Amino acid sequence: MNDTNVTKNLLFIDNGRTYEELFQILDDEYNMKIARNMEAAKDILNHGNTDIQVLLIHADMEEDIYKAIEFVKEGKKLTSIPILIYTDEENSADKFTCLESGVIDCITKPFISKIIKNRLKNAIALTDSMTFYGIEKILKQLPSNIFLKDNECKYVFATKYWHHLKKPDDPNWSIRGKTDPEIRKDKQNAMEAHKRDLEIIETCQGMTYTIEINEDGIQEFLQVIKEPIFNEDGFVTGIIGLINNVTEHELLKKKLREQAITDALTGLYNRAYLEEIIKTHEDDCYPLAIISADCDGLKEINDTYGHVAGDEYIKATVDLFRMVLPQESILFRMGGDEFLALLPFTSEEKALLLVTQLKEKQQQFHIKNKQLSISFGISIMNSRTDSFHTCITDSDRNMYMEKKKKRR
Repeated sequence: MNDTNVTKNLLFIDNGRTYEELFQILDDEYNMKIARNMEAAKDILNHGNTDIQVLLIHADMEEDIYKAIEFVKEGKKLTSIPILIYTDEENSADKFTCLESGVIDCITKPFISKIIKNRLKNAIALTDSMTFYGIEKILKQLPSNIFLKDNECKYVFATKYWHHLKKPDDPNWSIRGKTDPEIRKDKQNAMEAHKRDLEIIETCQGMTYTIEINEDGIQEFLQVIKEPIFNEDGFVTGIIGLINNVTEHELLKKKLREQAITDALTGLYNRAYLEEIIKTHEDDCYPLAIISADCDGLKEINDTYGHVAGDEYIKATVDLFRMVLPQESILFRMGGDEFLALLPFTSEEKALLLVTQLKEKQQQFHIKNKQLSISFGISIMNSRTDSFHTCITDSDRNMYMEKKKKRR
């Protein structure tokens, strides 16, 4: 609904001198109430069902004017009421000291309808804008950071100046009129934020995303919610945003994710994560060597020395892998004493050399006076056209063939 079609409520405080003339001028736009003094006005303001938008007091009622100023200042409402005075005299506004103490404007004769209505409208708008800063102050009490940007992606305000900002020690420093690249310490995140702002302005679509920030030795995850602001004509005039610190949630999610894809005993990835790798692996990893491995004699160690010794045998196998295999290798515990290693950019010749080194180095490991012994198998994926599962089956088969040879 257009603001001009909304009836506003105006309260006169007048002892019967001039309000009738103003009453006739404003009657078509305002629903008016009249009080003879401020005490009567308080009854209307405190107990009436009508929300008063503007207070108009005769300039000669000085005591009531200051009572009104005090009443508005002490008000417990979030919204404020503009106070204006009016006088029978012409061009005499300069003599009223109350204009410096809380009264917004003084209406003098001649009472011209258009001018008076504009001044009342401006007084209400001014009070509303003053209330905006009051609301901003209230929003600072929230744990989230609420911000507003114009359509040039410059901050209008932010409720918090977090430690990610590169700002001077000047206590009067303001975020207002600055873009993210101008004030953020993390330039990469700043440029990404600015890029997303421009996208919102262009597409008129909001977005939600989470960023990781490591500043001042602190790891944080921030959820950023941004929505465009539209004017009455449908044009984007700015961006309203909300930043939530979701570090605890993200770290818990990360921990649960790690637990879901890793083996608790060894810290290696598990079979479930291997299936993810198979679905998402990149084309630029070929040739990809696959090494299957199985511990020899683990059952004997478990039966003879107990499962604690068996666990140490398995951990020693992992230590061996990490000693010999390249850092970019991806290691899996497939279950029990079975392991798998994926080696990107590794030819068959190089893979065979690494297996030879593994066999040599395993002689350095002993559990309960029993030397570590592992059987290995190799297969190579040369392109995405090769079946991942088939190549794993081939490496497993080669590994079991070696294991059988040892039993002869």
